[in-house]
Amino acid sequence: MNTLTQAELNEDMTTLGAGRYRAKVESAKAREAELQTPYGQRLMRAGLPALNTAITDWQGSIESISNKARFQKDVQELAPKILSYLSIKVLLDSITQKKPLSSIAVFLGARVEDELRCRFLVENNETKGKGIILGAVRRKGTAAKVRHVRSSMKHEVEKGLMDSWEPWSHRDKLNLGLQMTELVRVSTNLIEYTYILEKRRKRPTRYVNATSETLQWIEEFNDHREFIEPFWLPTVELPACWTNIWDGGYDREQTYLPKVPFIKTNNMDYLRSIEGSLPEPMEATNLVQQTPWTINPVVLKVMEWCWENNVIVDGLPSREQEELPPVPYDFKENKESNTLWRRMAAKVYNNRLSNTSRRLLVSKILYVAKKLSDKRFFYPSHVDFRGRLYNIPAFLSIQGPDISRGLLQFHRGEKIRNETDASWLAIQGANTYGNDKLTLDKRVEWAEDFAETAIAIHESPTTNLQWMDADEPFQFLAWCNEWGQYKKTGKLVSHLPVNLDASNNGLQILSMLMRDEYGAKATNVMVSKEPQDIYRVVSDLVIEKLEADKEKNHPYAANWLQFGIDRKLAKRPTMVWPYGGTFYSCRDYVDEWYQDTLRKTRCANPFSEDERYKVTGYLSKLTWASINEVLEKPKECMEWLQSCAKALADKGRPVSWTSPSGFPVLQSYKKTTAQNVRTNINGAGTYIKWYKDTDDISPRRQKQGISPNYVHSLDAACLTKTVVECNKQGIYDFAMIHDSYGTHASNCDTLSRILREQYFSVFKVDQLAILSQNLKDSHPDIEFPNTPEYGEADLREVLRSPYFFS
Repeated sequence: MNTLTQAELNEDMTTLGAGRYRAKVESAKAREAELQTPYGQRLMRAGLPALNTAITDWQGSIESISNKARFQKDVQELAPKILSYLSIKVLLDSITQKKPLSSIAVFLGARVEDELRCRFLVENNETKGKGIILGAVRRKGTAAKVRHVRSSMKHEVEKGLMDSWEPWSHRDKLNLGLQMTELVRVSTNLIEYTYILEKRRKRPTRYVNATSETLQWIEEFNDHREFIEPFWLPTVELPACWTNIWDGGYDREQTYLPKVPFIKTNNMDYLRSIEGSLPEPMEATNLVQQTPWTINPVVLKVMEWCWENNVIVDGLPSREQEELPPVPYDFKENKESNTLWRRMAAKVYNNRLSNTSRRLLVSKILYVAKKLSDKRFFYPSHVDFRGRLYNIPAFLSIQGPDISRGLLQFHRGEKIRNETDASWLAIQGANTYGNDKLTLDKRVEWAEDFAETAIAIHESPTTNLQWMDADEPFQFLAWCNEWGQYKKTGKLVSHLPVNLDASNNGLQILSMLMRDEYGAKATNVMVSKEPQDIYRVVSDLVIEKLEADKEKNHPYAANWLQFGIDRKLAKRPTMVWPYGGTFYSCRDYVDEWYQDTLRKTRCANPFSEDERYKVTGYLSKLTWASINEVLEKPKECMEWLQSCAKALADKGRPVSWTSPSGFPVLQSYKKTTAQNVRTNINGAGTYIKWYKDTDDISPRRQKQGISPNYVHSLDAACLTKTVVECNKQGIYDFAMIHDSYGTHASNCDTLSRILREQYFSVFKVDQLAILSQNLKDSHPDIEFPNTPEYGEADLREVLRSPYFFS
C-alpha cells in the first residue's frame, strides 16, 4: 500500500483548487472574455454606477449640439445602462492585456452599432426580426452573431420586407469608441493610456491598459481566490470533531485551507448568533465523518474498463459525440422540413452539452478514486442552514450518483452471521436492481434466484454483463461481487453499505404532521402487507383522466394511452411537490420523461415534433391535477406554513424555529437588488441598482421556501437522532443521505428499528402546534392562522411498518 499523508492531501487540495481557478482565468483571457471571471464581475459592479452617471451626463450634453454626427444622433436612443454595460464589457474583456486605443475604440463603436442595428431590425421587421435575433444568440462568438444578423437583414431587404440599415462610418465608430473609453477611464480609474514609440513610426502609439492599481488589485484578488476555492478531498486522517460553529471538519493547522464553518451559509450574522456548540447535531456529524471508507477495487477496475472502451452503462456518458440527424434534401426549399431538422439538431446539441458536463464529472470521480485506491479515508462533513448533513468533498461521495456510490465501501468489514444478515444483503441487491416495490420476502427470493448469475458476475464482471441491466448498475455490481462470493463459499465479511430508503420522505413527513390517513398509507407510514407506491397511485389517476378524455374524443388522450403511462411519469413531479414544486417544474419533468422513454425504449412516437409542446403540456396538466387530488391534506399543511411565512414577511421579518434536534433554523430570503441588462447579441450582464436597500425580506421567496425548508429541518432532525442512538447501540459505520440510511447488513435490523423509533418520537409530538405557539410568542403583534385540521392516523403504526424505510 502506497503511503499518502494528510499533509500531501492538503497540498493537493490547495494546488488543485488554485490550478482549477487559474485555468478558468487563462481560458477567459484567451477568449478575451475576462468580464466572465470573478475579478471581472467584481470590477464591473464597482465601476458601473459612476460610469452610468457619466454617460447620462454626456448624453444630456450632446442634446444641445445642432449639427450632430451620426453616432451622436443614434446613441440618444440607447439607455445609459446599455451603453455603460457595452463599454465596460469591451474594456474589461481584455483588461489585463495591452491594446491600441484606436482598435479598441473601433471595436467598441461596432458593438454599439450592432445593438442599434438589432433594434432597427426588430422595429422594421415584426414578422422575422425577433427570430433572426434568436438565431444570432445561439451562435458562438461575436463575429458569427454579427454575420448572421447582417446576412439575414440583407436577405430581408432584397425581398422588400424591410428598409436597409445605413452602416456607420469608420469615423463614427472610432469617435464613439474614443468617447466611451475616455468616460470609463475618468469615471472608474480602472484603465489608463500608455504612449509607446514603435519602430518605423514618427509618433507614439496610444495603448489602453489597466492601471497599476487595478493590476495589483486583480493579482491580490486572484491570489486570495486561489486559496479560498480548494478542491476538497476526503482525508486520510480522522477529521477534527466539531466543538463549535468554527472548529471541526478539516484540521487547518499548518495548511492554507480556508475555514469551513459547521453551517454552510452566507449569513454571517446568523453564524455569529450561535454561541457554543449544538450538542446533538454536532455529535451526529462527528459520528458520520468518523466512518472510515475505502475504494471498491472490483468496481473501480470495471468502471475504468467501461470508460476506456466506451462501454455504454447507465450513468456513464458516451465518450463519442452524438451524431446530428442527416440534413434533408429539401432543407432550403421546404420550410417545414427545415424547421423539423433544426429542432432535432437542437436536441442533439443539448445532449452534447449535457454529455460534456457528465464526462467531466466521471473524470473527476475516477481521478479521486484512483488517488485514494488502497487507502483508508474519511469524509469531513457539515450541515446546511436546515441542519441537513452533507459531505464537504465533492464528486466522489456517498451522497453522489450511482457511479460514485458504487465505488465506495466501508473500510471495516462485518461478518454475515445468520439468515437475517443475509436477507438484508439480499434486499440491497433487489433494491439496486430495481425490484424495490416487491415485498421484502419477494426481494430475498429474487436475490436467491439470481445467485448463479451473481457468482458468474463475481468471477468475471467484464464478460458477464447482466449487472448493466440494473437501475443502479455500479452499486448492483458491488452487490454481485459480495453476494456471488457469499453464495459460492457460504462465508462473507461484508464491506457493502446496505441502504434503507424512504418512500417519498417529504410526503411521509407532511402526512405525519397532519395525521393524514390517506397520505400516511400511500407513503408506507402505516402497516401494510405490500409496499404502497404513491407514484403508481398518481399515474393510475392520470390514466383514469385520459380514459375519460378519450371518451370525449380529446385529440391527444388516445395516443398517450397507446404510448403508455407508467409510474416514472409521476415520480419526479410527485417527489418535488412537498419541496415547493410547481406546475412549471412538473411540465419540465413530464417532457424529460417523454424524451427518456423514447430514447431508452425506442418505442413508436405517436406525436410529431411540432406537437411536442402541446401534448406534454396537456399531460402535465393531468399529472399536476392528479397530484393535488391525491395529496389534499399535505397541501393544507403547506398552505398553512406559507401563510405564516407571508404574515411575517409582510412585516419585514424572517422565519425562525428550532428543530427537534435543537438546531436553530433561520429562513431569511432577501429581495434581490440586481436587474439584467440584456443586449440583443452582446450578451447579458448583471447591472446593480446601487441606490436600493438590500436588507428587505422577500415575501415571495419566503413563501416559496418555508414548506421545503421546514420539512428538510425535520428530516435532518430524524437523521441526527437516529445516528446518535445507533452509536449508543453499537453501530459505528454510517452511509447517510437525508432519506436513505445505510450501514452494514449485520446492523440493518437494529438501524431499521431505531429509525422508526426516532421518527415516532419526533412526530408523536404536535410539531405544528409547537411552531404555531413559538411564532405567536415571538411575534405577538401578528395574527397567525390556526393550524389546519388533522386526520386520525395512528402514528404508532410506523413502529411496525415494514416498508416505511426498506
